[in-house]
Amino acid sequence: MLTITKQSDYGIILLSYIYKKKTIVKLSDLIKETKLPQRFLARIAAQLVKADLLISHEGKGGGYQIGKKIKKISLYNYLKIFKDDFSLYGCGDAAYQCRYESICQHKDSSNKLRKTITNQLKKTRLMDLL
Repeated sequence: MLTITKQSDYGIILLSYIYKKKTIVKLSDLIKETKLPQRFLARIAAQLVKADLLISHEGKGGGYQIGKKIKKISLYNYLKIFKDDFSLYGCGDAAYQCRYESICQHKDSSNKLRKTITNQLKKTRLMDLL
């Protein structure tokens, strides 16, 4: 389904916070200020590092800073980091077996709507949200 997951949402909070600081930010500082769950946020940060949206610095003065890819990535590609499914209904998934397919009236229109939404997400830059 087309939803913004908690990971996507918290990831935007994390990226926005670090982007505004314009310096290396300790995850512990972000957690203190936002009260977001530590383990969950650490996993999100790791995914964002893997996607080259964050740079991780180890050691005593370590933390995270914004990666260069942040300026290029679309909102669509950002959301795909956390969830690959953008269907509006279960029938948007090719593997879905719907027992009502023979009488369904909305599959085609929902697929058109999904394409419209997907195209808009591809045009929108993640930076627009930060």
